[in-house]
Amino acid sequence: MDPFEEFEFKPLTDGLGFHKKKSSTPAKDEKSADSFSSTLIKNQGLELIEETSTDPLRPPLPRKKSSPIPQAPGSLTEVGGDGTATGAVDEILKTLQKNRHLDFESSKQKISQTTAKEEYKKTVWSFSAALLDGMLVIASSLLCMILLLVITKVDLIGNLTNPDAQGMIYLSTLAMFGGVAFIYLVLNRIYLGCTPGEWAFDQRIGKPEELNKAMFSLKVVARSFLVVATGLIIFPLLSLLFNKDMAGSITGAQLYKKA
Repeated sequence: MDPFEEFEFKPLTDGLGFHKKKSSTPAKDEKSADSFSSTLIKNQGLELIEETSTDPLRPPLPRKKSSPIPQAPGSLTEVGGDGTATGAVDEILKTLQKNRHLDFESSKQKISQTTAKEEYKKTVWSFSAALLDGMLVIASSLLCMILLLVITKVDLIGNLTNPDAQGMIYLSTLAMFGGVAFIYLVLNRIYLGCTPGEWAFDQRIGKPEELNKAMFSLKVVARSFLVVATGLIIFPLLSLLFNKDMAGSITGAQLYKKA
């Protein structure tokens, strides 16, 4: 008989891992905890686990709709007529769209009323408007002359005091002044409908609806050329004498004034 057969190694303490501890909580406690957690989940409305069907061909059951959350009256997420919070959002969007449509219609009516109120009547040459335009034309002519003298380095005073036999220096100066005046009248009247002087005294050439027409541009060019070629003073004097826009009657570019 071997003397080591009945020999058994035992640890001095229970903490060395040779002995398994029995669970201190019984199975009843586990069942009660599980039932308590399932009851808590159902009370909170978080039924996330559905019963699984044993039949794989059976369609899943429809989910229950969550009951609407009551909100305080007047809040942004107040429940609408359809029982959900999106109903209130839809009503707000519809109201905003309706208000925007009403604002657009009112602004459109105001613009149409303002346009309808603007009436123009035929008028004659105005000395105040011509004075303002004359000062602007003189300033533009002087600017062009300064640029010309800087580029060509010509002695203007010497040429004016000692002109040639034909007097070309005077003719060229007048031609430059007339060219600046012609460009000034044509550009302002074609693109704006009036010169700055005419705009300051509520005058214009042609009506607003004629502004973007090609025939209107030709009429403006003909009127400006006729006035500049006659010395910028003959047709204005005739207009004052006969109380009629003579240049407008000839070329068709009539001078109007806001009524």
